[in-house]
Parts: sequence; C-alpha cells; structure tokens
Amino acid sequence: MNDVVSLEAVRRGRARSRAVAASGAADVSHFEHDRAIDDQAIDAGAIDEESDEERLERIGDSVLRALGRRQLSTVETHELLVSQGASIDEAEVLVARYEELGYLDDFALAEAMVSRLSERSHKSKAAIGRELSARKIPGEFVTAALEQLDEETEFDLAVEAAMKRVAQLSGYDEQTVERRLMGFLTRRGFTSGVVREATRRALATRRRSTGPRFV
Repeated sequence: MNDVVSLEAVRRGRARSRAVAASGAADVSHFEHDRAIDDQAIDAGAIDEESDEERLERIGDSVLRALGRRQLSTVETHELLVSQGASIDEAEVLVARYEELGYLDDFALAEAMVSRLSERSHKSKAAIGRELSARKIPGEFVTAALEQLDEETEFDLAVEAAMKRVAQLSGYDEQTVERRLMGFLTRRGFTSGVVREATRRALATRRRSTGPRFV
C-alpha cells in the first residue's frame, strides 16, 4: 500500500512540475511579447521626437542630392521639398536659400536647355519653348532665353538637321526620303515653310552627291 501511495505521489508531483514549467514558459513568452511591443513604441517615439530642425535637415540633404544629379527649376524644387515632408512655407524659405547659394537659377537653366535642345537635338523654337514650360520655368525667363533663336538661326538649325537626316536615308528612294524628312522636321516643331525649304535643300544635296541615275 505504501508503495502504491508513493507511486501516486510521484505521478502527481510530475504533473505539478509540468504545469509549473508550462506556466513559466507562458510567462516568458508574454514577457518577450510585451518587450517587443515596448521596443516598437520606443522606435515610434524616436521618430515622433524628431525635431523640426532635424526634419528639415534631413529633407534638405535629400533635395540637395537631387540637385547634384540634375538641375531643377525653382517650382520643381519647391514641389520636391513638399513631397519630402516640408510645409509650403518651409519649402519657400529653403528655395529662397538655395537661390542665394546659387543652387537654383531659372534663367541659367532656361539658357542651358535652349542651347542643348537647339544645337544637339535641332529642335525648333516652339518645341523648345514647350519643353521649358513643361519644366515649370517662369514665362519671362522662357521668353528671354528663346531670344537667342531668331528666324535665321532657326532656319539654319532646320537645314542642318535635314542634312544630317538625309545622310541616314541613302538607301531609300527620293519620295520616301522626302516624306521622312518632312515628318522628321515637323515633329521638331518647325513651321511648314521652313520644313519645305530645308527639305528641298537637303534633297538637292543628295542629288548632287549621288549623281544622275540611268535606267
């Protein structure tokens, strides 16, 4: 009998040990869960505790990196600052500061775009004006920058573009070349009169270089 009682006592003791162990594991699990929540709260608090000065410094650093990669207009920069978290008033102050430091210059940007789009891309005055407006450069700067492209300069640009293009179309018959040249110049914004004359000159050069054809 004493042996039976002892066996029963051992079994009950083991059961109590397992229950205590399970309870302890649950306590540990709850503790770790609570600690994780506390850590998250601390992280969120750290973000919430970012001062206005720190926030603006972070935003300013991001925008200055963008300006280092590509020249932006004042309006583009203002919009970028707001998208990064600056208020409208804060963005205006920062834009004014960037202008003072020489990071922003709408007229210089307009002049650079006119030179690049006319000399490299052979685009017309009208087409370049549309691109400058798309970059949100003020109208007075667009007008001033485009003054360097008078009618004679624009015509020369069209002829130069036509000459380069016709050299790339040597494998086509004249009608196809003419059609493609006119479409090419029209897409660059030149007027119909300029397109016709530039095409005529380019085709005349092509005839002289290829010589007569005998059938």
